[in-house]
Amino acid sequence: MNTLVRRAATAATTGALLFGGAVATAGNAQAAPTTQCKTSTKSFDLPGKPDVKVSVKICIQYTGTSSGYRHYSAWVSKASWDGTSSFIGGTRFNSFSIHMRAEHGSTKVTNCSNDICENRDISSEINGSEKGSKTFTNDYGMVYVKTKKKTWTADGYAYPDIASDGKSGRNWELNGTASVS
Repeated sequence: MNTLVRRAATAATTGALLFGGAVATAGNAQAAPTTQCKTSTKSFDLPGKPDVKVSVKICIQYTGTSSGYRHYSAWVSKASWDGTSSFIGGTRFNSFSIHMRAEHGSTKVTNCSNDICENRDISSEINGSEKGSKTFTNDYGMVYVKTKKKTWTADGYAYPDIASDGKSGRNWELNGTASVS
């Protein structure tokens, strides 16, 4: 009888440990993020002016489901800049536009022309001071997606047109975000 009691106690302890382990594992599981952001940084060599380093942060957010459709928003979240020496004023960029889009694999949002969903110019912010930052509300460069598909990312590019360099602007591909479901 002593052996039966030990076996029952061992079985109960083992079962409790297994059950406790399952609960701990389930408790540690995390829901997929509903917002993902990514920052891109680039230094610009400005003719006749101090150089400047610019960072642009873009984000995407899953905002919920209604009437069987999933809703996503992508936007420019923040821009920051830092001059490499004393800024004496003037125009660094004729324009510094950011073109946002939302993507699902090779599928891009269809309500945009040429896959560009929003275009915003931040040159006035960058030209205004030696260094600084601007945090935008989630309507700056906003892209809205209403879809049945899951797992979207935010992507885009900036088009900086450097003042007084005798050239037109060139695309700067921004780092895309991780996906949200």
